[in-house]
Amino acid sequence: MGRPGLIEIAIVVMAGLNVVMILLTVAVKVARSLRESWLKARRSRIESALDDFLLAGEVRPELRRLRARELDVLAATMIEYLTVLRGSERERLLGLAVELGLVKRYAGWLSSQRRWRRARAAENLGYLGGSDSVGGLAKLLSDRDETVRAVAARALARIGTQEAAQALAQTLNDPSDLTRLRVAENLERIGPLAAPSLIDLLSSEERRSPILAARVLGNLRLLEAGPALEAAARTGTNVDLRAQATLALGKTGDPEYVPVLLEAAKDEEWPVRAQAANALRMIGEVSTIPTLKNLMADREWWVRVNAARALANFGAAGERALVDILEGEDRFARERAAATLEAQGITRRMVDDLASPGERGERARHVIRAMVKTGSTRHLRRILNDMPEGDNRRVLKKILAENNEL
Repeated sequence: MGRPGLIEIAIVVMAGLNVVMILLTVAVKVARSLRESWLKARRSRIESALDDFLLAGEVRPELRRLRARELDVLAATMIEYLTVLRGSERERLLGLAVELGLVKRYAGWLSSQRRWRRARAAENLGYLGGSDSVGGLAKLLSDRDETVRAVAARALARIGTQEAAQALAQTLNDPSDLTRLRVAENLERIGPLAAPSLIDLLSSEERRSPILAARVLGNLRLLEAGPALEAAARTGTNVDLRAQATLALGKTGDPEYVPVLLEAAKDEEWPVRAQAANALRMIGEVSTIPTLKNLMADREWWVRVNAARALANFGAAGERALVDILEGEDRFARERAAATLEAQGITRRMVDDLASPGERGERARHVIRAMVKTGSTRHLRRILNDMPEGDNRRVLKKILAENNEL
């Protein structure tokens, strides 16, 4: 016989490779199954030991003899317990984590060269560690890896002490946008305990941190932050800081700050005026309607939009103000008023009242005529096309025809 050809050799090689791949796949599945069985068995024994500890207060000797891999299983199991435990049982389990060396183990991992170890250590210390872990976790907020920084910030929020909040607050000037946003989110999770550190930042000369501090304080709606936010809104040299502080005052919902917001509505920078309109909407004082009407004629689009939304939030008084603007001289204000009435469903409601008797029908016809005069008729024509035959449709069609809009 002659030597086998290249095709036959290739077939044999491919068949061999297929066999090897099958064997490797089987081996991986077997190894995974064995590992899962081992983890399940170890976890079952550890859960039993932890249950005994919580019931009787005694630590089984086997918990003190766990190997390195088993310590990770213990930590994961304890963390699951801690998510549901409260009060003295939770404190006892945290004490056990210290006693068995888990806290020390993961504190040592914080300086590991492997990022996954640093991240896991931070995650575990967020549950198992206490105030003593804050210093080590704070160092990871400047870690070279973005994920490690995020995990450390979350861990500090779980610890939730004033020291943890201070460490987070000091990172609000980080060059990374993502890190700053994650830190801000975790400061919100800490809540009122973060207020002192955030208030201190409002007067900082740093470029980024005061702005985020104002935003977090606003989201927390803390009345005790009001005086510091008022000072930042009035005298902040940074436009974005004044804008965020102004918005934060509105989120408190306290009418005491209306004079500050009215002053902000006259700020030379449009972001501050825009946030003043938002803040006035949140507080909802009807006495501020004249200021909001003035802002509807602002040269900046966002200011007009926010002012219109604010007026729409003031009920009947705000609707009347928007209708007044429809009849005003400023074309941009008229267009914005019409768009807001449409977006809020007010236009549709008025159309449904067109044929109503008395003052209700007169007001509806007045509003629709004013809207048609602004040239904002596309929405009205769409409503007309969708309406069933009836008196309201007949009146709307007549108004549109009077202005050659059909």
